[in-house]
Amino acid sequence: MKYILIDDDPIINLVHKKVIIKNDLEAEVTDFISGKKALDYLKNSNDTEKNIILLDINMPEMNGFEFLDALLKHKGINCDQFNIFILTSSLNNKDKEQATQYPILKGYLEKPLDISNLQKLIA
Repeated sequence: MKYILIDDDPIINLVHKKVIIKNDLEAEVTDFISGKKALDYLKNSNDTEKNIILLDINMPEMNGFEFLDALLKHKGINCDQFNIFILTSSLNNKDKEQATQYPILKGYLEKPLDISNLQKLIA
């Protein structure tokens, strides 16, 4: 399985990467500390495999919702190849409410990612 982590905190990305690899030794994990860099990567990717994207909401430069908007508008990206989950520390009900406006999202999880939540994503 391929995973894409998008979080502006490199330590959080490292922790989540370790959780993923501990659960799935064959996992391919790519991480980004910027939504814009992740979007550029996806625009230029020829990957056709299903990917799980774990997306933080509160990031500078481009927040998670702005990333989703840009992803959905880009005609060269097949959004069907992604299972996208919000993974955030935000307890703000407005964020949860806003997330429901994106049918592309498969779920809303609170940080940190643990093996139990990861297994639910995969199932």
